[in-house]
Amino acid sequence: MKVTRENNSYQISWDKSEAPEGSILYVSEKPEQDSKEVEVMQIRQGNHYAEYPVQAEYPHPFFIIKKPTGEKLTAAERILTVPGVFNFRDLGGYLSRTGKRVKWGKLFRSGSLGAIKPEGEKVIHDLNIRWICDLRSAAEVKVQQTPPMDGILNRNIPIGAAKNQLDGPKNIDIPSDHSVYEPLMGDSYKVFIQSTAEYKQIFEDLLQKDGIPFLFHCTAGKDRTGILAALTLYLLDVPEQTIFEDYELTNQFTDQILNEVGSLANSFSNQADQIPLETFRPMAEARPAYLKIAFQEMRKSAGSIDAFLEERVGIDAKMKEQLQALLLE
Repeated sequence: MKVTRENNSYQISWDKSEAPEGSILYVSEKPEQDSKEVEVMQIRQGNHYAEYPVQAEYPHPFFIIKKPTGEKLTAAERILTVPGVFNFRDLGGYLSRTGKRVKWGKLFRSGSLGAIKPEGEKVIHDLNIRWICDLRSAAEVKVQQTPPMDGILNRNIPIGAAKNQLDGPKNIDIPSDHSVYEPLMGDSYKVFIQSTAEYKQIFEDLLQKDGIPFLFHCTAGKDRTGILAALTLYLLDVPEQTIFEDYELTNQFTDQILNEVGSLANSFSNQADQIPLETFRPMAEARPAYLKIAFQEMRKSAGSIDAFLEERVGIDAKMKEQLQALLLE
């Protein structure tokens, strides 16, 4: 089941196996069926598609197919429009190796919120997000702060801050040779996975009261965000192929990321002239090779990713079971 939005309507499509004849399609403001759900259509033989108009009462609608057997399947937009923010995505719907799915409307990832508009803040509230985790370094946060939002906790838990920290003199030597950035990205991913205490803290916070719905982000919503998303999905038994496919969705936002990364780098540069944006392209793309380096490093350090999560991060079997109970259905 897939949901996309074009102009002023949602397009909902499904396979025959997902919605046999006699199934009913509902729309709801919550990912679970409730008293406010509205029937969209009864699915008859040959139906595999529906449209639903964008409506103010459902700012982020969830579409639910209820089969004659009582089994339910939920889907929503994966990529959301949040004014002032790019690369904002819902991690719901991914199928685990055990046949369960990641719950929609519980885990969100994005790029920086520093330029979020009031309309974007409304989306954050409409999604009922309880807390935001900012994975950027203190220096990055200082350059572009996230505005406070009523009722939503904003925590800064830096990932890879030692490698990514730009505190101190603002005028530093930023390489203008684009060839240095691809190996630099690989080295950065090796550093990012070393923030094991920070990952443990984030997963512990998810299990607390009001731990979800949860939004995490960095500057581009690509590297540190991508690794946290990968670790989260891995803990939920989502196959690696799916994890990499989610990671690469970021490439739909390469131009925005290039502007964001280039602006940040130039703000710390001691060069008199601005470094051309194209110089930073290796830093703006979600190249599978980068995430593979992180996965290889985890396997190298602990023997397997499962062992890395258990021995290095500290996610024991009980905690993994609790996370799966919270985030899978």
